[in-house]
Amino acid sequence: MTVERILKYKGGDVFSVRPDHTVAEAAQVLHNRRIGAAMVCDGQACVGVLSERDIVRGLVSHGGKALTMPVKALMSSPVVTCTPKDRVKDVMDVMNTRRIRHLPVVRDDTIIGMISIGDVVERRLAEKQLEAAVLRDFALAASA
Repeated sequence: MTVERILKYKGGDVFSVRPDHTVAEAAQVLHNRRIGAAMVCDGQACVGVLSERDIVRGLVSHGGKALTMPVKALMSSPVVTCTPKDRVKDVMDVMNTRRIRHLPVVRDDTIIGMISIGDVVERRLAEKQLEAAVLRDFALAASA
């Protein structure tokens, strides 16, 4: 299974904030959209990703002042990406190794979606359940 299939299932919506937005403004976007991360874009250039985890780290390091800081102070950069043709297993390895939960999906230097570790695990689990059902049906047909 590829990342492209995940995007077909979940859609390609990507939400962004500007590097000069405050962390509080960005947190409001995450909350309103019910997402765990947003791209940080300066015009057409995407310069980082801001996740809930980045915000929590900022709060621990800077206290309540983190909410008035600009997003660029807490965002993760450089951006680690994947492509629609990447295999889900490979993407899981990258996410696990780099300890990241969100990956922007890029085709021809354009962001076409964002996948989370939850999306990846959900699709991988569905794939394994389908394989198990096929094997079960095969075993039942062979024993009949």
